[in-house]
Amino acid sequence: MCLVLTAPWWGLARLEAGLGDSERVFTAFAELFSLFPGAAGVYLRQAYYRMTLERCAADCHVGFGTIFTHRNLTIGEGVYIGNRCTVGMARIGRDVTIGSNVDVLSGRHQHFTRAPGIPVQRQGGEYVPVRIGPNAWIGNSAVVMADVGSDSVVGAGSVVVHAVPAGSVVAGNPAVVKKRLFADEPGLRRAATVRERSGKTAP
Repeated sequence: MCLVLTAPWWGLARLEAGLGDSERVFTAFAELFSLFPGAAGVYLRQAYYRMTLERCAADCHVGFGTIFTHRNLTIGEGVYIGNRCTVGMARIGRDVTIGSNVDVLSGRHQHFTRAPGIPVQRQGGEYVPVRIGPNAWIGNSAVVMADVGSDSVVGAGSVVVHAVPAGSVVAGNPAVVKKRLFADEPGLRRAATVRERSGKTAP
């Protein structure tokens, strides 16, 4: 039902995608659907994003006030994204949990600062998808600018500027490894490492 209800909006967004690289219509409707509260809002966002993102699992939870700024985004099964998040280009693996007020940026170099005297907004930048591996947990108010390995935990308020190894707990600004999970469980640790090396950090 929600797919039908949202058809005029995702239809326009898909038309925009077919005509060029602009994402203004997509983001405008993303902001609109972010404002619907409760379960109805979750279902409406699921429907809109299933039809407009590169890939979006039918059972993902996208909280109130959360906005996706680019279509170049994949979301795996069982993903939970809390309230008031901003997510750019990303590859979010299955069963990832993202708290509230989290920012997932499109890499570390969205804005260049290479030319003195030229406003930052005019210097361009590089946008790359950030990978968040399966079963990772991102705490509230974290800022993620680099890949997060599978089965990892990013502490609340942390700023991730370097890749997080699989099975790690990181915290701080910049985030550093505080603990390695599964240290006493070699089988589980090997499984996490193999999954990370194989590149299966997102569907």
